[in-house]
This record gives sequence, C-alpha cells and structure tokens, in this order.
Amino acid sequence: MDYDALGLKVGLEWHQRLNTHKLFCNCPSEVGALPPSMSVRRKIRASMSELGEFDPAALVEHVRSREFTYELNPESSCLVELDETPPAPFNEEAARICLEIALLFKMKPVDEIRCMRKTVIDGSNTTGFQRTMLVAVGTPESIVETEDGAVGLKTICLEEESSFIVGTGAERAEYRLDRLGIPLVEVATSPQIRSPGQARRVAEHVGGVMRATGKVLRGLGTIRQDINVSIRDGARQEIKGVQELDLIPLIVEREVERQVALLRLREELRGRGTKPTASEIVDVTDILSRTGSKVLKASLEKQHRILAMKVDGFSGLMGMQVQPGRRFGSELADYARVWGGVEGLFHSDELPGYGIAEAEVSGVAGELGVGKGDAFVMVAGQPSRAAAALKAIDKRISSSLVGIPEETRRALANGNTAYMRPLPGAARMYPETDVHPFVVTVDLIGEVSSSLPPLPEERVESLIKGGLGKHLAEQLVKSPMLQLYEAIASSCNVDSTVIASALLNTIPFLRREGLDVESLREGRLVQFFGEVDRRRLSKEEIEDALSLLCREPDLDVDSAVRSIGSRKMGEDELAEYLGRLVDVNSDIVKERGEDALKPLMGIAMKELKGKASGSEIHRILAERVAKKLEGG
Repeated sequence: MDYDALGLKVGLEWHQRLNTHKLFCNCPSEVGALPPSMSVRRKIRASMSELGEFDPAALVEHVRSREFTYELNPESSCLVELDETPPAPFNEEAARICLEIALLFKMKPVDEIRCMRKTVIDGSNTTGFQRTMLVAVGTPESIVETEDGAVGLKTICLEEESSFIVGTGAERAEYRLDRLGIPLVEVATSPQIRSPGQARRVAEHVGGVMRATGKVLRGLGTIRQDINVSIRDGARQEIKGVQELDLIPLIVEREVERQVALLRLREELRGRGTKPTASEIVDVTDILSRTGSKVLKASLEKQHRILAMKVDGFSGLMGMQVQPGRRFGSELADYARVWGGVEGLFHSDELPGYGIAEAEVSGVAGELGVGKGDAFVMVAGQPSRAAAALKAIDKRISSSLVGIPEETRRALANGNTAYMRPLPGAARMYPETDVHPFVVTVDLIGEVSSSLPPLPEERVESLIKGGLGKHLAEQLVKSPMLQLYEAIASSCNVDSTVIASALLNTIPFLRREGLDVESLREGRLVQFFGEVDRRRLSKEEIEDALSLLCREPDLDVDSAVRSIGSRKMGEDELAEYLGRLVDVNSDIVKERGEDALKPLMGIAMKELKGKASGSEIHRILAERVAKKLEGG
C-alpha cells in the first residue's frame, strides 16, 4: 500500500512494568507467584464527570451491568487493591525510575507530579478508575531517529497496572489482584510514524532505552504496546495490548486494510442511495423453533429468544472482507458480544447455512419485509440482551454510512483486531484527592541525572570491547536478556560469546522444543555458569546441562553439571576412539587426503555428542588423519 497517499498516522504507547514494589502499597510486584486464597464480589457503576458527562467507554459496561469476582492472596494484595482503605503515599522509587527514563529521552520533567483518575469500569480495577500521573513532557530533542524520519516523544506517565483477567462472560467476569497496582511507566509518541516498519523500529528503540535502566521487569506480559492508527478520511483506532514486537507492523498493515475497506463500504452505500432508517427489532423465535442450527437450538433450550432486524440497502455487504478472515459481519458480531453479551450473530449474506434452512431464511425475510437490496441480522439470547445487541448493531450500521467510528480495539494473535469499546473521551479524567502531589526538586533532577545508564548504542560499543561480535552485541541490547547477561558475565570467567549465545540462542531453542525454560531463573543461571567456569564445559555440554535443568526443575545445578560432565571421555580414551574411526574409514582418507577430515568430523560429532568438545575432537582427529596419510 502507498501509506503516504493514504495519509497514515501512527502513534505508540508503551506500558512497561517497573522492578519495584506496588505503586500505592508495599505489596510485591509479582504475578502468579502465590495461589489465591480468598475472593470478593463487586458491582461497579458509571458516574458522571464533573462536567455532568458520561464517558462513552464507561457506558458500555454500564449497559452490560456485570458482576465481578476478585481472587487474591493477602501476601501479594492488600486492602489498597481491594479498595477498602485509601492508598498510601505513592512509590517514590517508581517516580525516580520514570524521571530517569524521561532524562534519557531528553524530556522535561514537570515541577509537581499530581495524581489523576481515569474512569475504568470494566472490572479491571476495583475502584472503578485507574490512577495515572504525568511525569514529563517532550522537548524538540525528545525524538527517535529512524531512516524514515524523526518521531517525537510526547509524554511520560506513571500509572498503576490493572487486575489480571481470568475469565469473562455476558453477566460476570473474574480477575486476580496480584497484578493490580504494579507501577507502569507509560511512554507515548506523537502521531508521526508513517509506515508499519517505522513503527516497529521506534518500538524497538524505546523498549531498549527503558531496559537500559536495568529497573524494569522482564518477560512476556511485562511490556505492552498500544497502537493508535488512522488514515485520511478514516478515524483514530486505539489497538490495545500488543506484546510481541514483530506483530506491530502486521497490526498496522491490517488496520489500514480495515479502514480502506470500510471507506469502500461507505462509498458503495452512498452509490446505492442507502439512507439511515430506524430499524424495528422483531421476535422470530416461532419461525426458527424447529431449526437445525446447533447454536440456535442450544439457545432455545435455555428459553432464550431469537430476535432479528432488517438492514436497508446492505444486501451482499455483510460478507465484505475487512481483514483476512474477517468480514463486516464480524465487526457487527463484536458489537453484539460487547453490548449484548450474546455469542454472535447470523446475517443474511451467509444464509442459508449453519443448519438454518432456506425456508427459515425466507420466513424471517418475509416477517421483516426484506426487499431485494436489503439484508437482515439475527441474534439469540435473553430478550433484553439480544435487544441490546441489535440496538448496538443498528447504531454501528448507521455510522457506516458516515465513515468509521473511533474505537478501542484489541489485538488478535494473527494481526487482526476486534472491537472492545468506544474510544474514551476527556470526561473520564478527574483529579485524585487521596494522593498528595510529589514535588520534583532541582536537587532530585540533579541526583538522577548524575547516574544515568548508557544508551543502547553505547552499550553495544561496550559489549564489543568486552569481546562480543557486533551482531551478538546488537541482539543482546535489543533483548530482555541484557541485565541477566551482565549479572552472569560479572560473576564468572566464561567466554562472553558462550554466555550470550546460551541466552539468545540455546534457551529460546529449548523453549521451542517445549521445555520449561521458566525454571531457569536468574540466580539459577548465575550459579550454572559458575559451574561451567569451574568444570570447563563445552558448548554442547552447556546445552545438554540446560536441557536437563529444564526437564528436571528440582534438580540442583551442581548435580546437573556433574551428570553431564561425567559423560566426558578422557584424552587417551578419545584418542583411541578417533584412531579406530580413522582406521575403519581408511578408504576415505586414502581417496580424499586431508579433505577426509570434514566427513570424519561429522561422524565423530554425531557419535560423541556431549562426551568431548568439538575443538578437542578436531585437534586429535587432524593428528590421526595426518598420521594415516604418512603411512602410520
């Protein structure tokens, strides 16, 4: 696609957990470390802002009126997370880390950090709001340089992490509180990114700078990117919760594709002369009472009703593709699920099908008065929820005649996105009265400035000087493994390339093989490489020992290393074996001369894996081949 011609604008937001205790209490910032031992139930309702307005995103949950269950363990969550006591003074260490990141990006800290509330009533916070604080704003120097141009950094905020969602449904949702309150640094760019590739490069750089502090949490889920995407004549979409760096370009591409398709849909409707009309919701349960559809039959068995609605001028457009594997009908189904809590919908472009017979389709169309150019949609559920779903669908269909509505969407694993709720407005933000302001003094800025860590490009140069090749050094700085590498390298005399290769290549390989690499925690790996140093394990033995530790997580490091080390051949035994190998393959030696070393090396490495180092095998084998050629 020609992104310049389309007027693509992309802005990124990062939410990175900080490696310190929770933001408004002293509970640890650990997720999943302790099983829940109790639970509470809550209902959360929307309230007006100080200006007498309801936030549109909050209204979605107000309509859904769900009940929320919160599981917790008192060792990882307290009365602050339960909203049973006011927050303690906020974590100053977290504020200092945010200031450090701000100064690395050459941003200007505010004079006073004040806490605000953002209305959030989807159950992810027991209070019905999320606390957030502006820490710094961008300056003309706060930019990320890329080959596609500079991208400005706009703001840095400090905010609290949400609860961890366990399960969700039409009437209730379940959360765990151990994640709630973990401090997050939020870094936001201006909407100056102009291509999917540039978005990835900016994300990679900003993530690297945050990791350079050594004060952020590492691992899957500890950093999430939100992507704001719009095109000319389109609308801003906020895509939430992207965790994988490589997924960013694809999500941008797919969102552009979706907006282009929706604009094409609008033009088609205008060409047909389709006008917004008030659609009547009709109960068609009797027509489908004997349907062969498993979905509808299951709903009828629950005493649900089947409701339908005519859609003027939409014949053939419900099945229009907006993203690979998603059609306009998929967009409407998202609205039905979110607003009505129903499982999905059927539309006339896909019927008859799914067990719904042609006679039933004709019966529904006749009941609704569907004409030649019209379509219809149909949902099943509790009457009030099914009606709410169709009302939301009707509103979404009407907006398609105008353009593209602004939405908050969730990222899917395949790069597509799905509707979550309307884009929030300014009405959701208001002052927090329970948290005192934090004054950012000149002395504090000077103290933080005096101990700033090196930037990623400076780290690369330092690692190269320490013995790593450029490629490995760049890989390491971009990865979450940098701090772990430094901890290991400073504690032993193992070759730096061996350590980096194990962290960047061996451990990911073991993960792909299905082994539990999560058991290889930092302290365990530091101890492991201490043993590697002491026992001089080869590269192959390191891989075998790590594999053994993953397969047997309760095995102590010393036993694992000794177990692998015990397989090693002594030099005399190895020389005897390789001498026999050369004798058995004397025809190859005679035919190929010194070039026989390569195939013989392949045989030896395959049979001796873990019993000797490759360098030792090569040295002795070369001696034996040379001796054989001399007639020995």
